[in-house]
Amino acid sequence: MNALRRFLRPLQPLCSVLGILLLLYAMTRLVFWWYNHRQFPGIGFHEGLMIFLRGLQQDLVTVILVNSPVLCLSAIAAYLRPDHFLRRGLIVISRWLFTGLNAAGIALNILDVGYFQFSRHRSNLDLLYVFSDSLGSFKSVLAGYWLLLLFFTGTLFILIRTARNAIPGNRPAGKVALSASSVHTQAASRPRLALYQLLVLTAAMLITGALPRRFVLPSTPLLSLNAADLPLAQNSAFTFMYSVLRKQHQLKPVNYFPAQELASIVSTSHNMGKDGDTLQRKNVVICILESFSRCYLTPGDPMKANTPFFDSLIGKSMYFPNAHANGYTSNQGIVAILAGLPSFLDEPFFYSEYANTPLRSIGNILKEKGYDTNFFLGAGKDHFGFGKFTHMAGIDHYYSRSDFNDDRAYDGNWGIFDEPFLRFGARVLAGKPTPFLAVFFNISSHPPFTIPPQYRERFNYPDQTPAQRSISYTDHSFQTFFADCSKAPWFRNSIFVFCADHWLDPYNKKKPYNFVNPTSIPIFIYDPSRDGAVVNNTLAAQVDLTPTILELLHYKGSYTGMGKSLLDSATANNYSVIRNGDLYLIITKDFVLGYDLLREKSRFLYRHSGDDVEMNDLLEEDAQWGARTRLERLLKANIQCYDQALTRRSLE
Repeated sequence: MNALRRFLRPLQPLCSVLGILLLLYAMTRLVFWWYNHRQFPGIGFHEGLMIFLRGLQQDLVTVILVNSPVLCLSAIAAYLRPDHFLRRGLIVISRWLFTGLNAAGIALNILDVGYFQFSRHRSNLDLLYVFSDSLGSFKSVLAGYWLLLLFFTGTLFILIRTARNAIPGNRPAGKVALSASSVHTQAASRPRLALYQLLVLTAAMLITGALPRRFVLPSTPLLSLNAADLPLAQNSAFTFMYSVLRKQHQLKPVNYFPAQELASIVSTSHNMGKDGDTLQRKNVVICILESFSRCYLTPGDPMKANTPFFDSLIGKSMYFPNAHANGYTSNQGIVAILAGLPSFLDEPFFYSEYANTPLRSIGNILKEKGYDTNFFLGAGKDHFGFGKFTHMAGIDHYYSRSDFNDDRAYDGNWGIFDEPFLRFGARVLAGKPTPFLAVFFNISSHPPFTIPPQYRERFNYPDQTPAQRSISYTDHSFQTFFADCSKAPWFRNSIFVFCADHWLDPYNKKKPYNFVNPTSIPIFIYDPSRDGAVVNNTLAAQVDLTPTILELLHYKGSYTGMGKSLLDSATANNYSVIRNGDLYLIITKDFVLGYDLLREKSRFLYRHSGDDVEMNDLLEEDAQWGARTRLERLLKANIQCYDQALTRRSLE
């Protein structure tokens, strides 16, 4: 027994540090849950217990992956003589690695505490492409999330102290510390050190389920949890590493349908009739509304903002009250709106390995027809990579903060306030040859919802949130924009298209969270030459805008994308597809189905009309077998179509 105790004694400090790391991750999970609790309603004791058990599994895998370089270096140091000149250097490097890597892992989890409300999933590869552009708003982050920064500071202090104990220098015999490099006392031989490492790694892999059957993945908690609760059990460091490692294999080859059958369900190549001279050469102005949830413009909704101009404009427009986004972020929304492609990648399409896929979207087509093509964004040049994508999408002229050239109107976070920049855009358009395409992307309705000092009192409605007040300011900004544009001769020969880039949490305590609400956005189309409003109850998606605009222009020819014209009677049974973390969703007027592509199985089927909290899973109900089969077929066809188009680098 004494021999066994001596043999196992070096494992005690190892388990202590492992326990500290797991405790830190458990604390971040609690903070994540507390901060986003409204998005995870109805979780009972049993579900909560399973969340933390599955979370522990995810955390163990994360700790192993994050600390594997530390183990390797500390193992080398342990095999060197105490007086070897490399030993001290390896110990110092191992300490820094231990602190840095674990701090980064915990930082990702803390980052997602606040970022989840925007992305709707744990961190992945996309974070690399938005992080640098978001640094400009660090002051607002510091003001809004200072408690999280304080929490991270505390965890960093713990990690620094733990690193000194985990990877000690030369110590007297008997003072054994945690890691592989610490097992160097007189009682622990070098062969025994290797055995300890193997024992700990094997035990950890067995506990996490990675051996002997299959590896643990970020989607593994779905074996025990509802899909809606999956983010609670995940570890952001693990989802990020998994996303980076699988970068070159994001599009899993699928072959659900033969080519002819696939084309009859969904296609990326469309023809709107033979080429002719029927094109109405109207100007097209697309206004992409930053972070506009549909509720901000919906009369009677508790989160309705004070938007007299938009209300009036919708009253003269073709309005789609059942519109949905095909992505959760700006760099996903812009691709769906201008190129007709949903977001099935972890990273932005225009940064992916598939970025050399030729597009034939609204900008490319109108450019071919002699249109002058323009993009307006009050942020920096190529903000979020938009400069790259708009060039791919056939837009020749990009106007940004540097073109505005007056930082007195800078909001201190993202770029130029909406009103002055939109009026700048109106002046630019006044000197443009017609017809033209102009895409405006506003920024003032983005967190932290900054309003110019001269307007803060005017829009300081006491019963509204900062987001609602910023929406009111944006409404005012577009009113002045339209007032300027209406004086120009091109105004009445134009089509104005309004669509949000994505949904944003409106913090409505009365409205339940589900898989459908976070995609609900406004879409409406205004033509000054036509009188009267039209309410079109067809389910509309961002990818449907290009063919809809082309039909309004009486375009004859081809276009590419996965949308359909909303003026076509065949869209009565239209749907929207979107990827939510590890799940692919298809949303219809009545149902939402979630499909796990990795395990090739549906995870849920909810009738969201009448079941706002999505508590009644209909997936296994015989009465809904027809609906399930139809939606699975549609979703699989969309996945295969998207896969083939990008892997073949052809949307034809």
